[in-house]
Amino acid sequence: MAKRILTEILLVILAISFVMPAIYVPVAAEEVPSGPWVDEVIFSSVTDDAQAINMLEAGDAHVYYYGLTDPELFKKVKTSPNLWYALSYGSYNELTFNPVGPEFPATGKLNPFSDAKIREAMNYLVDREYIANEICGGLAVPRFVAITPSFPDYARLIDVCKKIELQYSYNFEKAKAIVTEEMKKLGAKLVNGKWQYKGEPVTIIILIRVEDERKEIGNYFANQLERLGFTVKREYKTSKEAAPLWLFGDPSEGKWHVYTGGWVTTAISRDESDNFDFFYTPRGLPLPLWQAYKPSKEFDEVSKKLATKDYTSWEERNRLMARALELSMKDSVRIWLTNMVTAWVARKEVTQACDLAGGFYGARLWPYTLRFKDKVGGTVKIVTQASIPIEPWNPLGGSDWVYDTMIYRATFD
Repeated sequence: MAKRILTEILLVILAISFVMPAIYVPVAAEEVPSGPWVDEVIFSSVTDDAQAINMLEAGDAHVYYYGLTDPELFKKVKTSPNLWYALSYGSYNELTFNPVGPEFPATGKLNPFSDAKIREAMNYLVDREYIANEICGGLAVPRFVAITPSFPDYARLIDVCKKIELQYSYNFEKAKAIVTEEMKKLGAKLVNGKWQYKGEPVTIIILIRVEDERKEIGNYFANQLERLGFTVKREYKTSKEAAPLWLFGDPSEGKWHVYTGGWVTTAISRDESDNFDFFYTPRGLPLPLWQAYKPSKEFDEVSKKLATKDYTSWEERNRLMARALELSMKDSVRIWLTNMVTAWVARKEVTQACDLAGGFYGARLWPYTLRFKDKVGGTVKIVTQASIPIEPWNPLGGSDWVYDTMIYRATFD
């Protein structure tokens, strides 16, 4: 009986629902601001990755605008209940050489890296697998060439790239043999296992960046040079401290020989054909170091054709690219080491866009997407390892360091 009554009640309710007009409960739409989602962002500098991650964990900062490449800290981030991360693939490391010489005009001292064959031999001297797997803890892949391993041009020219990678794989004894032959041609002598020039030790000054894995990379390269018989002076510097020497200083003054360089591509590029003109010729940048570059006539012509798109077919472009890859290894004013797999870390209450190449700080959309998940407005605290600023933020010819552009892009309309 009770079951029948319950059934009848349910039928009545169902019937009423068909004849009664629908009742809508108004729900407020999420407020969409006319400008950014937050009221304010505050940038501050930290000394290292560990300090930044600790600040994020404690809630003293919200986002870390510097790529995390420390494998142990990355493990901590992955297991943290407070943090989230995204990955990018556009950062890479290299060694930049000072090519002035054979003697520095200001000091009269020998510069071994004025010799293209010695620069080329440095490709054999560095074990990129060791750097990627041991120094970078697997958060990197070896890089030999001027185009990015995870970008389209590398895939198009993979046969050429793989041939180069095989040809220039780690071979300490080959590097030693080439360096020995060339140093003797330059007038140096090996005395008790140490290179001397005009009776004085041949001392190599390495500017070693301290903020990330480049500190260990610099030490590793210094050790390798010492094994060859060079005396090495290691100068540890931040980006701001090193820039006046390698980037803006006169390379003929002989204040440095090697710089542990790092670059970031802030967008995935399907065309990296202008990389050769930028990285190897005086047309690359209007700066003293670039004006000291002296590519071979063929390399200069090939680089210029690629940069200005002076070709008539896809096949011609690929032939030029293949030749540029080969000639760049012969030139080697810089040698490529690793392409990084970089983690970008933030607290879980905030969200923002992360570029697959440029990460957080390279994403042009960060000012438009940075927000708290549960509210509009508020202050977001961003920490970075970069010195702020690196260069003046002039509207014309001003800084193009990513550490500067990441901030002033937020002022764009």
